[in-house]
Amino acid sequence: MAKKRRVRSTPSTAPRAAPTPAREAAPSIPTTSLPPRRPASSLANYDYTYVRRDLRRIGILAAILFGVQVALVFILPQFLR
Repeated sequence: MAKKRRVRSTPSTAPRAAPTPAREAAPSIPTTSLPPRRPASSLANYDYTYVRRDLRRIGILAAILFGVQVALVFILPQFLR
């Protein structure tokens, strides 16, 4: 089975905003921390080139094996007489 490759997203080239000055923190209501969400664009950024290679290899092998079967249909009756 082919090894999967991870695609790293390139960092944005947009300039970052200047950091905001620290403010006095108001008492906040405790909230539960949720896991960080990934942007939707990173979910569809997978590399499936190995799938195309595997499907091509399967197709070539199937064609070769089918050709061998067709050849045997014509060759074997001559040897079995």
